[in-house]
Amino acid sequence: MPPPYTVRNVFWIAGNIIFDLNTGETKNVLMLVNREADATVFAQMDAQNYFSFVSSRAPSVQWFLDPPTPQRPQGWVIRGMQISTLG
Repeated sequence: MPPPYTVRNVFWIAGNIIFDLNTGETKNVLMLVNREADATVFAQMDAQNYFSFVSSRAPSVQWFLDPPTPQRPQGWVIRGMQISTLG
């Protein structure tokens, strides 16, 4: 039997708006995206609030607040990671 191995699923938070086609009602939603380039860049206070929100609702995910970088100087992104052992 092969030894177990670890799989990491990394994703970022993107804020979006969805429209109900029947009523036209809009809802603000948070989505998981697979690339940092698709993540929403937040101001620090907004990032902290959303970080607290997702951390309390998805405790099995490791959540991180990633600060601005030279490549992304506009603000903060929220990164999540699920770790699974297979085998």
